[in-house]
Amino acid sequence: MDPDSRDISRIQGRNIMERQTDREALIDTIDILNNPKTMEIIERSESDIVAGRVKEISSVDDLMSEIPR
Repeated sequence: MDPDSRDISRIQGRNIMERQTDREALIDTIDILNNPKTMEIIERSESDIVAGRVKEISSVDDLMSEIPR
C-alpha cells in the first residue's frame, strides 16, 4: 500500500468514526428528549439559572460541601 492510500484510509476511517460519534450523540439527545422526567429536571434547572438560584463550584471541596451529610 502506498503512503497516499494509507492517508486516504486513515481519513476515511476518521470520517466513519466521526459519523458514528455524531450518530451516538443524536441517539443520546433523542433519549433525553423522550424522557419526561429528565426533561422536567432540565426545565427546572433552566428556571433556577434564570432566577439566579446558582452557586459557583470551583473545586471538589466546594462540590463536597454541598452534599448533605
